[in-house]
Amino acid sequence: MKIILKDSRRYFLRFDKGEDAVAGLAGFMMDKNINACTFNGVGACSMVELGHYNSHLKDYRIKPFFDEMEIISFSGNGAKKDNKPAVEAYGVFSRNDFSVLAGHVSKLTVSSTCEVFLIKLDGEMKREKNTEFNLDLLA
Repeated sequence: MKIILKDSRRYFLRFDKGEDAVAGLAGFMMDKNINACTFNGVGACSMVELGHYNSHLKDYRIKPFFDEMEIISFSGNGAKKDNKPAVEAYGVFSRNDFSVLAGHVSKLTVSSTCEVFLIKLDGEMKREKNTEFNLDLLA
């Protein structure tokens, strides 16, 4: 990951081939001591692990997709969970036949580039386990 541009609260980041953008964002938050942020990005990927929440089972169905795809939208926020960065990300991905995949993003392997605009927020956001839904919600 490379910082392309920054000011006091905003960063433009570039993730390169083979990097996991979700893990990279968590690492960036840790390195820069970011306790709250929002982000969005575009680019291309070779693999994305998507999840879809099932409210009856109170769990995510996770499925990896291995394909060369355009990252149409990659957005979310960063908070703290148990004093560690917690990245909440969602995305929309376009295949070469122009079909679209979307969902909760847990892994995102970059194929050529992923450009992410991140805004550091003042203060701290925390996630805590909600037992009713079995989800780590903002608290």
